[in-house]
Amino acid sequence: MSLTRQKFILLVCIFSLYTGTVYGDDPVGVLLTGPEKAAVGEKVSFEVELVNRSGSQLSELRVIDYFDKGLRHAVSSSPIEQAGTIMLAAGTSRRLTLEFQVVELGRQCHRVEIIDQTNKSVGSGTACVEAVPSNSPAAAQAGVGGNQLPSTKPPMQQGLGSFRSEASNNQSGSVSQPPGPPVLPRLGGGTQSSSTPPQAGNILEQAGPKVEAGQVAGSGLPTGRDGQTQKEPAPVPIATPSGDGETTATPSATMPNVASLSTPPPVSPAFEVTLAGPSELSAGGVGEFVVTIKNVGTVASGETSLEVVWDPFLTPLEASDGYKLDQNKANWSIPPVAVNETISRQINVRGIAGTGDVVPSSSTRACVRTVLSDLPGGAMVADEKCVVIKSSEPRARSPEEAGIRLSLADLDDPVRVGSGTTLVCTILNRGDLPTGTLKLVVRLPDHARLVGNPMPSRVRIDGSEITFDGIESLSAGGRSTFELVYRMPAGESGEATASVGGDKLDGILETSCKTTFLPL
Repeated sequence: MSLTRQKFILLVCIFSLYTGTVYGDDPVGVLLTGPEKAAVGEKVSFEVELVNRSGSQLSELRVIDYFDKGLRHAVSSSPIEQAGTIMLAAGTSRRLTLEFQVVELGRQCHRVEIIDQTNKSVGSGTACVEAVPSNSPAAAQAGVGGNQLPSTKPPMQQGLGSFRSEASNNQSGSVSQPPGPPVLPRLGGGTQSSSTPPQAGNILEQAGPKVEAGQVAGSGLPTGRDGQTQKEPAPVPIATPSGDGETTATPSATMPNVASLSTPPPVSPAFEVTLAGPSELSAGGVGEFVVTIKNVGTVASGETSLEVVWDPFLTPLEASDGYKLDQNKANWSIPPVAVNETISRQINVRGIAGTGDVVPSSSTRACVRTVLSDLPGGAMVADEKCVVIKSSEPRARSPEEAGIRLSLADLDDPVRVGSGTTLVCTILNRGDLPTGTLKLVVRLPDHARLVGNPMPSRVRIDGSEITFDGIESLSAGGRSTFELVYRMPAGESGEATASVGGDKLDGILETSCKTTFLPL
């Protein structure tokens, strides 16, 4: 490889690394843009652009951001998730803004991941910022820290703990479900009436800022060993543009250090929410899911709302007192929580084994999600726990998958006047497992009349429908044959049908046979 080509590849890799641009075949393209360097203590903003390149509309997309501990979000620890979901029409884009405060030196990164309604990742992107000491040469060279020039751009809007949309070409928010009438037992006995809870959104943000060690709450200034507030260091001149386009220093204008510029943490409650439960359940087994809520803020909270949602393969059994049940979710009104106080709520669910074409194996994955809402600033705190439901029974197969073959034939066609035709129906097991008990139904055409007794004779006759019940299981390679005779008026033709199903089969197999009766 030539030296020129090596340099070109290296430049492309470095450009992609610092811009956060991600190219690939994901349905959703994720482009992150933000600063390359920032001083410790500064706030940095990243723009997130989502592009639907799948060729079709994408709905109920969840946006989750994972970030290093050197980055701090205003109201949440990592990860954070947009409140509500996103819809992207084919070929459209959506812009969001995310803001952090840099709190540690070194390379600090965050990754945005897009999750669809099946919990599958459909796109992701990563962006990094190099955190340098404030007032350092590197900070001055990058235009950050104490020597940063005044920005000529309008200030960014401040976030309230969630991504914010800058485009209006799609819709966000959760899809509410109609209220239902179920009643769920509460833990410890009794039942609880259901009602429609207030919509809390379907997701999810985690809780907030803390006062740094070595700072006086509300001041943003460092303290000494004796607990007294230290004096600010010597002021740094503010660089201002001169008339000839060069930058000059204004001695009379000073800028305090980064610590004094930092916005002091708000005095407010902040929460940690943890959802604990089993990782595996047997089909029919009961799983206990416990939500633990802790106030890690600086003041007591007001009333909040807790919502727990579960997937269709889980069915609720009982819950802590005070819940309201609505379809596949339960809600609690949480009373005020004191600082460092912990409260919990519990719900027990039963695992249901999946059947049919929806489930490809004998195990099913289902999730329980919880969200705490009605927090200051509209933030939400959430967690999720998924469980694998295992079944000892194999998934029910269709007759075709089980290797069952069904044939129906007439012995006489066309049929002479005054005569009847004999229908012969054969069931053959070409699979590798027994079929289980089977049921065969033969339906005669209109105007047909059954002649004599079918063979075998243990049947149920209901008009033109003949049912052979309780057919013994056919072993691999086994077969069963059934016969009956019927007549029709001269000059007519009719079509008889036969269908077979069974207790261990999903669905039925059907076939037909058409016969002509000669005219006079």
